[in-house]
Amino acid sequence: MNDEDDWEEVYEENGITLGPEEVLRREIEKSKNLKVERLQLKDRIEKLRAENSHLIRKNQALTEEIKTARPTSLKDTAPLEPQSFSGLPKKWLLFFLIFNSSALAVLLYFLLQR
Repeated sequence: MNDEDDWEEVYEENGITLGPEEVLRREIEKSKNLKVERLQLKDRIEKLRAENSHLIRKNQALTEEIKTARPTSLKDTAPLEPQSFSGLPKKWLLFFLIFNSSALAVLLYFLLQR
């Protein structure tokens, strides 16, 4: 096989064949752009790692603060005593039963009148 047979012609957007110098120049530009992008990504990774370590330290400090504050707050508060619920007096229960029954009866009456 000849090297000439393996040559792929590179076309511009409007269909013009690019020369070898132009192809080489474009490849160099692509390479430079990729290097710049790689450096930007490395910088971003560095910043994110620094932020991550800062957040880890802050989380540890807050956890320690919670641990030290929790025992003292438990000692200061008195234990809760259960309160008895006597419920509603029987008069109120009877009133609610009659009221709800009469409201239901009125609603059923108007529903059946349709």
